[in-house]
Amino acid sequence: MIALFKGLGILLRDNELYSSPFDKQVAHWRNLSEQQIRDEVAVLAQAKCQWLIASIVGWQAASLLILGLIANYLWRDDFHITFTRVVVVFGSWVSILFVIWFMANMFDQQAGFERWMKAFNSRARISSKADSVEHVAEALDLAEHYPEVLDYKQAVTAKRELRHEDIRIMTEIGRMKQHSELVGRLNHVGENEHLHDLTLQPAY
Repeated sequence: MIALFKGLGILLRDNELYSSPFDKQVAHWRNLSEQQIRDEVAVLAQAKCQWLIASIVGWQAASLLILGLIANYLWRDDFHITFTRVVVVFGSWVSILFVIWFMANMFDQQAGFERWMKAFNSRARISSKADSVEHVAEALDLAEHYPEVLDYKQAVTAKRELRHEDIRIMTEIGRMKQHSELVGRLNHVGENEHLHDLTLQPAY
């Protein structure tokens, strides 16, 4: 169970990291070593198995407990089985399970199956399954055009292999630089024509 708590700790740290400023995310992944990533992946793999077992056991225990409580409430005075009582038990049980499922689905985004997969994918090596040709080509193009993207790539590859998250970060850095470039060009477009028109206006 120690691995489970360590794995949940990694997920919570990732959640905090993804909600933090982009510069902090860049610094975190730039400083990660190959051994650190391997250790985290090993812990996550072990913790995920324990989490799946605990989730199945917990779900079954909760559903049976709820069913027992409903049945005990309806049959506390007598033990006559009627169609109405069976419908009430079944309907109440399904409704409560739906509420539990809805809460679990919300939890899933923070520390559930979806979050485990995101943690694994972000630490995965670059591959054709995880990273499409278009994404890799975009990262390459941005690295060739913007020194900031190339600096990040070189800082990372000096310590370890590029990961899926590195592609995302390189792309985001490049898009931010590209956005600033385009905004600058947009702000200055047409200024020469405007100045030329002003010089041609007659003085009165």
